[in-house]
Amino acid sequence: MKRDAEFLKKVRELAAEKNMSATAKALKIPVYTLKARLLSAAINLGEIPPQFAKTRVVKNVAKTKKRNRIDTLRAAGKAGSSKRVIIPQYIFDELGWNKGDKIVIRRSGKNKIIIEKPASK
Repeated sequence: MKRDAEFLKKVRELAAEKNMSATAKALKIPVYTLKARLLSAAINLGEIPPQFAKTRVVKNVAKTKKRNRIDTLRAAGKAGSSKRVIIPQYIFDELGWNKGDKIVIRRSGKNKIIIEKPASK
């Protein structure tokens, strides 16, 4: 009885700030053993088992580097003398443009094309 009371007290202290698996790890016993001992101790003492904190263990994740997306423009077709080109969708996602937005495509010099969204009036 005294051993059960000590075990229940120790688990209650840990359960206030940890979830069940973290509590089992702190006590250095498997989770299924913790459940069985906790149930047994609670029945013997006539007490309610403790409520464990609803937390998840958060792993420290290093800041991820922004990946450069490498993609190629693909020719989508040719009609007479005009050509069509497919522009990857992530370019529009990166600029925050949505489907249905009005955009202007114009040439700049010999080799540059400018795609812009006019400022709303």
